[in-house]
Amino acid sequence: MKKWIVCVLALAMLGAALTACAKQEAPAQNSGDREQDAPAAQTQDGEEDEENYATGDASLDNPRNQDGIGDKELLVVSFGTSFNDNRRLTVGGIEGALEKAFPDWSVRRGFTSQIIIDHVRSRDGEVIDNVGEALDRAVKNGVKTLAVQPTHLMNGFEYTDLEKELASYADSFDRVVLGEPLLTSEDDFSRVADIIVEATREYDDGETAICFMGHGTEADSNAVYARMQQVLASRGRANYYIGTVEAEPSVQDVLAAVKAGSYKRVVLEPLMIVAGDHANNDMAGDEEDSWKSIFEGAGYEVVCLLRGLGELEPIQALFAEHAREAIDSLADTSKVADASQTAAAQDVGAEGMTPVPASELADGTYEAAVDCSSSMFKIERCELTVANGAITAGLTLGSDAYGYLFAGTAAEAAAADKSAYIEPEGRTFRLPVSALDAPVPCAAWSRNKELWYDRTLVFRSDSLPLTAFKTLKTAAGLGLADGTYTVEVTLGGGSGRASVQTPARLWIENGAATAEIVWSSANYDYMKVDGAQIDAEITDGYSTFVIPVAAFDRPLGVLADTTAMSQPHEIEYTLTFASATIAAS
Repeated sequence: MKKWIVCVLALAMLGAALTACAKQEAPAQNSGDREQDAPAAQTQDGEEDEENYATGDASLDNPRNQDGIGDKELLVVSFGTSFNDNRRLTVGGIEGALEKAFPDWSVRRGFTSQIIIDHVRSRDGEVIDNVGEALDRAVKNGVKTLAVQPTHLMNGFEYTDLEKELASYADSFDRVVLGEPLLTSEDDFSRVADIIVEATREYDDGETAICFMGHGTEADSNAVYARMQQVLASRGRANYYIGTVEAEPSVQDVLAAVKAGSYKRVVLEPLMIVAGDHANNDMAGDEEDSWKSIFEGAGYEVVCLLRGLGELEPIQALFAEHAREAIDSLADTSKVADASQTAAAQDVGAEGMTPVPASELADGTYEAAVDCSSSMFKIERCELTVANGAITAGLTLGSDAYGYLFAGTAAEAAAADKSAYIEPEGRTFRLPVSALDAPVPCAAWSRNKELWYDRTLVFRSDSLPLTAFKTLKTAAGLGLADGTYTVEVTLGGGSGRASVQTPARLWIENGAATAEIVWSSANYDYMKVDGAQIDAEITDGYSTFVIPVAAFDRPLGVLADTTAMSQPHEIEYTLTFASATIAAS
């Protein structure tokens, strides 16, 4: 904080031009919600002091100030930091997560601190837009829909300033929406509390106080720190403490609370999006008034974690959710089917499914089974194409009732430009698939109702031939010698009422594996495995089958015919044999 004050006072002496620039930055006591990170101070004669520490390679950072934006822009607004590596890991990490979450939007960067922008440009030659420059760039590029997601911790002065600046550009775009800061709802507080506890779990040994340093503000929003302390306490985290640099609770308040316990060690970490000047100097610096020095002076072993919240993937995901909520609000809700217009959703997929990305599949074209959350969305045929590290599904529908599909939710479809809609080739739509065995959101446009309907699809890896997978764990590959073993087997699919005995008996002969599957009833008369029918041996009220095991640790699709109904009925199941549980018998 001392560096920032010196810098502002020095700039004030440089004349009217620089004074005008400095006025763009609110005084320190009025900007406590900002992730401040002042550059090196200037002397009275205008010469800049050299930084006595390295901040990383600026060339590794992406300033995201490119033109060629397109119709839709997602502008990520941050206070900023001049610490290059941390800027890349925190602000850049959040921006990267938003790019993955919104592949149809151009993600761009805007910083609110002109001091940081100027310092990074002077020191490293990296050009970062301020918010006005970023908005002007969007206007020049013809952006029609602008979503702005701040990386602020709270709704304070900085957020209010951003709202005002956006308002002055309201007539420049067709639609503008502003996302919420990190800590907005009660759910946000709960999730962030869980995230920081998980991130520091290795230090939570009963003898360590884990202390987070926030910035603090004179605004009412300073209450977020007390609220976070309450949430942590409600979770039984009595050894977690929240303090601030600029407001209450102070470092002395935190020290007093820690002294009331019986701790030997203190872990310090910033409760800020970035780990910039405050984290490196006010928290972890060697000056006598730093948090580190104060706690060491009180006799504690101190560990400093120079990690901003923005580095944590769950925090990045939470920002993406806030952006999603903002973008969804742009949707024309009159075009989205509500619950009363939608058939009851069906469960898709199975608990514990592991997503199968394109990288695990061999290039080729495969017939596949697909589960859908709606019984009204009839898929006659699904053909998966794997090529160039991507999966595309050719979905042939049972009718021409749908005019478009969209890779996303119905709300996103209603907010999207028509160029993003997937048009049919006859009755076949080609949909990108992020992974097999994972829910894929899909919106379908009804020609008759003129509404978008939400669908969730799961493309089943167990329906693919084993040749589709690049690597398989086979008996030969595992080096299993001929003999008799046991193995844990998990049954999936069906209604959930049936079960099989586990562990199952397993035989290895000449590198090939077979297993004895014993069902919980005698109502199964045959199974089909890889298209071959295997008849049951019915004994003692059980149906027993000896079937080939082509691979371990992957769901293997089978059909089992039950006679328990009025008519025999084939039911789809999966069997997964866990290689780690194989034991000689």
